[in-house]
Amino acid sequence: MDLRLFPLQTVLFPGMRMPLHIFEERYKIMVRECIEEDAPFGVVLIRSGAEVGAGAVPCEVGTTARIVQVEHLDEGRMNLFTIGGQRFRIIAINTTSPYLRGEVEMLDQRRDEGTAPPELVARAGDMFDAYLRTYMALGGQWTRGVDLPADAGDAADYIAARMDIATPLKQELLEQLSPEGRLARELEIIAEELPEMRLRLAAYLRQKTAGFGVLN
Repeated sequence: MDLRLFPLQTVLFPGMRMPLHIFEERYKIMVRECIEEDAPFGVVLIRSGAEVGAGAVPCEVGTTARIVQVEHLDEGRMNLFTIGGQRFRIIAINTTSPYLRGEVEMLDQRRDEGTAPPELVARAGDMFDAYLRTYMALGGQWTRGVDLPADAGDAADYIAARMDIATPLKQELLEQLSPEGRLARELEIIAEELPEMRLRLAAYLRQKTAGFGVLN
C-alpha cells in the first residue's frame, strides 16, 4: 500500500486525537491531496533529522491518521484535527514527491497469543489511575479517574497515548503488537515512575502549604 508520510517528533497511537498545524508547502500539498481523496496519511516518529526542512529519517512503524476537521488559515496554512487509525510498517521509502511517501504493510495486533488476562487489564487500569491522579495533582489539577476501553489492545493504546514518558519509550510501546506485552510493559514503566512522582507531589504539597500560618 502506498501511503503519504508525515514525520514528526511525536508518536501517534490508534484512537489518539492529534492536532496539527500545517505551514510547510510540501505538507499543504499533501494535506490537500488527502482531503480531495478522503485518504489518511501516516504519522511516523523521526529517527534522525528535524520536522522542518528536508532529511528527516523516520522510524519503520507508525500509525495512520485520519483528518476529521480542518480549519483553513491565511496563506494556505491549516489547523488539522486528526485521529489515529492503524499501525503500519514501512517497507520502502519514495522520495520523488515533495513529501515522503512509503510502501507500507498494515499491522494487526497479535491475537494468536490469546487475549490479555482480565486481571492484567484490571491491574493496568488501577495502576494507570494512580499514575494519572498523581500526574494531574502535580499540575494542581484533579481527575475523576480512568475508564479504560474493554478491549485489551485499545486499553493498552489508551494508556500509552496518555503517559508522560520519553518518546523512545512511546515508540517501543507502538511497536509492541501484543496487547498483553504492551500492558505488561506499561505496568513496568508506571511502577518505575510512580514512586518518584509521589515524592515530587509530597514536596509540592509541602511547599504549597508552607506559606499558610495559623491565625489566633
